[in-house]
Amino acid sequence: MSRGTELLKLAAELINAEENVALDAVHDLTTLDGQLAILTGLLRERLISGDTSVDRAEPVDISTALADAHTVRYEIRDFLVHERLRRLDALDAGLASLRKAHDPEELLNRVCEAVSESCGFDRVMLSRVEDSVWRPWKSYAVGNRQPERAFRKWISAIPEIRLDHLMLESEMVRRHKPALVTDGERDPRVYRPLLEASGLSSYVAAPLMPTGRVIGFLHADYESEQATPLDRDILWAFAGAFGQIFERAVLLTRLHEQREQVRMAMQTVTTVLDDLASAEIDLAARAHATALTASRTTRIPLNTSLSKLESLLTARELEVLSLMATGATNDRIAEQLVISNGTVKSHVKRILRKLRAENRSEAISQYLRLTIGEN
Repeated sequence: MSRGTELLKLAAELINAEENVALDAVHDLTTLDGQLAILTGLLRERLISGDTSVDRAEPVDISTALADAHTVRYEIRDFLVHERLRRLDALDAGLASLRKAHDPEELLNRVCEAVSESCGFDRVMLSRVEDSVWRPWKSYAVGNRQPERAFRKWISAIPEIRLDHLMLESEMVRRHKPALVTDGERDPRVYRPLLEASGLSSYVAAPLMPTGRVIGFLHADYESEQATPLDRDILWAFAGAFGQIFERAVLLTRLHEQREQVRMAMQTVTTVLDDLASAEIDLAARAHATALTASRTTRIPLNTSLSKLESLLTARELEVLSLMATGATNDRIAEQLVISNGTVKSHVKRILRKLRAENRSEAISQYLRLTIGEN
């Protein structure tokens, strides 16, 4: 960086092209490479024209400056490529540890620290997005300076921020793209309280989209360095991979819950079938005493069973209960009956209350006792 900046200054003075080079705007290697590209073009034109009478510069000086500029540009490109590969390797290593976690809550608790360790940032913030509201949620910092303490205090207040159409975060929601802020004080899209709370004005941000919809943000910055386009790309790569890991964890959790519900339902069915089998053996023994009594008690009348349920439950509650007996979750029942999840929960509560059941399994057991005997 220092070599390139010095060369930029000397070469610009050599051909009186200071007005074409913005030295005060060079904050990173990518910008420096762009300025050197402009300068090499000017040097090449001056060398081809052969006009050295104005600035009295010898062709050899211009040629030397042009060669040095090409050398520095090559070194910049080489460094940036290797730096990108190095950071991508570190990113893969950090994601490998997250892939071992299968609990969504554990992933959310570890994500900020994982971003800092694998991407190299000094401070990371995780936010949630619900409808049109942005809620800063968790943060992690490698240090404990006053800005970090003030930032944690700001987040602990759980601020709710409306996503205005001119805000940078709103732009990320619309475009599904990451963002880079190099000068927050002059960027009108930046949320001012965030800058005041963090104490820094240069950062990168990326949306979290595990299902294709933005559900949160990751913001990251350094204590004393400017954020660069490479930082933006690395955070964006992390956000994309983390979204897939988080979605997988959610699906595994739901699968485990459904498996447990099916297991409980099957246990209930087994218990009911065992009771019915025992009842049939008992009825067969009594058949020796009286054939009439046996014929009346070996079968639960269809109308009696249904009438008992219909007298207690509404038609919709019977539909919900029958789906519960198959092991269906509330989400599945809502989808099957084309009603909301909240409505299903209300139906389940009323079913448990009317049947005087303590839980779903007991309600299903009662339902099967009254209906399985029909066959």
